[in-house]
Amino acid sequence: MAKPRKYGQEIIEYCKVKYETRPNITWVAKDCIKAFGLKIDPERFRRSLSDILEREKVKRQSNDIKRLFFDIETSYYLVPTFKFWKVNINPQHIIREKKIICVCYKWQGKDTVHRLVWDSKQDDTKLVKEFIQVIKQADEIVAHNGDKFDMKELRTRAILTDNLMFPVYRTLDTLKKTRQYFRFPSNKLDYLGQVLNVGRKLDHEGLQMWIDICEHKDKTALAKMVEYCEQDVILLEDVYMAISPYIYHNTNFAVLKGGEKWHCPECASKNVKLSHTDATAMGVIRRHMKCLDCRKFFKISNKTYLFMLDQIIKEKLGK
Repeated sequence: MAKPRKYGQEIIEYCKVKYETRPNITWVAKDCIKAFGLKIDPERFRRSLSDILEREKVKRQSNDIKRLFFDIETSYYLVPTFKFWKVNINPQHIIREKKIICVCYKWQGKDTVHRLVWDSKQDDTKLVKEFIQVIKQADEIVAHNGDKFDMKELRTRAILTDNLMFPVYRTLDTLKKTRQYFRFPSNKLDYLGQVLNVGRKLDHEGLQMWIDICEHKDKTALAKMVEYCEQDVILLEDVYMAISPYIYHNTNFAVLKGGEKWHCPECASKNVKLSHTDATAMGVIRRHMKCLDCRKFFKISNKTYLFMLDQIIKEKLGK
């Protein structure tokens, strides 16, 4: 564990101030590395910084935004087969259904990663029930390939374990966003973490880990899978924070929390300014805004922009 004096008190104080306003510890670390020209691995510095800030009892600025980051790991279908190539499996031949082995999740702005694991009988009924109660509390749910995989897997296990779920949740899929806004050579979470310099996935034995868990009930393998899943959640939030200023939002947290349409939809701040103005082919004026706190770009209507100016003028005049 790194000690505070290793980096110097000036660096520690800088990080403490940044941490009170920055929503993500990885970006506090990156800001510090850039500001002081440190020659150190960001992921290693982030871990050390987390220990330092916890020991110093530094608390970040609280907000009402409840964005949930999560990842799941599932077992495999157990089926008999007589050949290895071009195999078509009849669903009637399934010996054992796929289940959810574990779910790991964290709330934005919180350091704790929570875990839910199937029981000793490899039953995920309680896990599914508990996690459904968790996602009900979220304003927005973030997962990588979550719309196509994680949410559908969860909903499938919900109906098979007789746990009721809402048909639709407010989600943001980071895989969809990276495909829509960027042209990376790979959109896998591990690659994104490395190329964006925010971390990477943990290594594991591959399929053998699943076999050890599902067939041999190996507790060591299960513990490693949960650790792997936890790291995925941390990496997911860090990747999201990296791409957030470059993508449009799915949820307007400003309005959701009782703010105005011209407040930042990402962090609900009213510390925003006009970036530029354009007009559509139909002659509709659109105002492009930038948040000075979280660097988010967003669009508002000209009517909302004029309302913003009116409110600012009234505030300055004390009305």
